[in-house]
Amino acid sequence: MLMVKLLVNENLLNAETALSRADSGNLVELCRKYLLLLNQYRDELYKLRSSPEINLQQQTSPLARELTEQVRKAIRSAVEITTRERNQTEQMLESLTAISGYEAAETFNRLKYKGFDNWEMRSSGVRVKGDEGELMTIEEAVAQASLLRCEEYIANKTVFSKQNGSAAAVSEK
Repeated sequence: MLMVKLLVNENLLNAETALSRADSGNLVELCRKYLLLLNQYRDELYKLRSSPEINLQQQTSPLARELTEQVRKAIRSAVEITTRERNQTEQMLESLTAISGYEAAETFNRLKYKGFDNWEMRSSGVRVKGDEGELMTIEEAVAQASLLRCEEYIANKTVFSKQNGSAAAVSEK
């Protein structure tokens, strides 16, 4: 039963459910929590893979060999799934938190923030091109872009990924 309890990790499943129900105000926090639990879960799976019970080489019973092989496959599959989920969650978290001023302007343009699609990064901040009015500091623009990206993720499951030095929006399925 210990193995089943480890493979079906209730805390991890609860964190995944909480993340799927997140709002823009708690998305980053829940994403970090889920990522932490994914890392812990993967570490436990790695420990389980090397446990003596899984690595018995002297088994004479065909049933024991078959059951051991099935357990190995289940652990290997769980590691692969967890690694893939961890990588996707890490990419999502990075897209929500690691934003430059240029990426903030790109986010504003992609999402037509305030009805404009011609935002640009300037040395003094981010503003609509040709508009000498509103100027956001880089810190303000990054914070606003992060919030917009959170809202876009909640609404459309869109993750902004870095490709060739610029941000591209990729919708999850």
